[in-house]
Amino acid sequence: MNRISIEGWKPTRRDYRQLFQKVPCYISVQTPELRIIQTNDLFRQDFGDRVGELCHEVYKRKTAPCPECPVAKTFADGQVHVSEEQVITRDGNEAFVIVYTSPLRNERGEIVAVMEMSTNITPVKRLQTELTMMGHTVATMAHGIKNILTGLDGGIYVVNSGLNKKDQKETLKGWEIVQRNVARIAGLVKDILYCAKKREHQISLIDANQVVREVFDLFSETAAREKIEMTIDTDRELGPMLLNAEDLHTILANLVHNALDACKFDANRKDHRVEVKTRLKGPIAIFEVSDNGPGLPQGWENYMFTEVLSTKERYGTGLGLLVTKKIVDELGGQITVSSHPDEGTTFRVSFPMKPVVHCSPPSSRQMLV
Repeated sequence: MNRISIEGWKPTRRDYRQLFQKVPCYISVQTPELRIIQTNDLFRQDFGDRVGELCHEVYKRKTAPCPECPVAKTFADGQVHVSEEQVITRDGNEAFVIVYTSPLRNERGEIVAVMEMSTNITPVKRLQTELTMMGHTVATMAHGIKNILTGLDGGIYVVNSGLNKKDQKETLKGWEIVQRNVARIAGLVKDILYCAKKREHQISLIDANQVVREVFDLFSETAAREKIEMTIDTDRELGPMLLNAEDLHTILANLVHNALDACKFDANRKDHRVEVKTRLKGPIAIFEVSDNGPGLPQGWENYMFTEVLSTKERYGTGLGLLVTKKIVDELGGQITVSSHPDEGTTFRVSFPMKPVVHCSPPSSRQMLV
């Protein structure tokens, strides 16, 4: 194999320019005001031609700079800074990047700009999240199964005690405990199956408001029994849309169930309420489930849909939200959460209204529960 000698070779401005453009990471050069003045090919490919715009507007779609901005730190101390950030690409996808910043100086040694180099680590981050979820899921399911078995054991004991005493009331009480825990097993198995494999979703023209009303009716009796006020507010402007009725039912049922539980186990407030709401905002259909329970623990909003979390301790496995997130993603929607301590939590699910072309009429079937 012939070797090419580079002895005496000196890189030219063209060589440096080519390196800047073709290096496999996002590069931008920024002013002290965090305004982008130069970018490379990969940056333009994933974020567009954004020269002249502010960094935080491009990367985060925010109006204010990041609190711990590495570029600002480099301007302040002239040092290289490293951080891990979550950004939004030009097509609306979230990406995780490792950011390095380095000062660019003039002949007098003054910092005139900062070069920001970002490496996309999204595939690695997803793998890390999946492995973490797997570990948490196994541990949480083991804990949940143990609690279910304890409940079954207690129910069987009460049934046997009632039978021995020929006490029908005690026997029925024990049988109710057994039934409740069998239902928990069925729910756990369903959640595991949802998480374990990707499902095919049959899309048809549905009346989304009707699905919301069915979910509302499903939980109305439970809410009344727990003395929780439950209200519904559907937007008449939200007409038939292309979606899967059963999937939408599952999404909303999980969220309403969680909202009722949040109120049920909140001992700091007497008057609890849960609201189910729909609205049409431009081409986006929005479904909201709100409660005035205790709110989420601080910091949980960042991990609600990536880890197995449950505020119900022995009463829940935390898989319900993972199932909900998975279905929403597979249907091309988005789910967000906002929460304030002692004020409550709102989950918001949104789907784009797809053009209706040669599809079946809205489904009028009753949902299976």
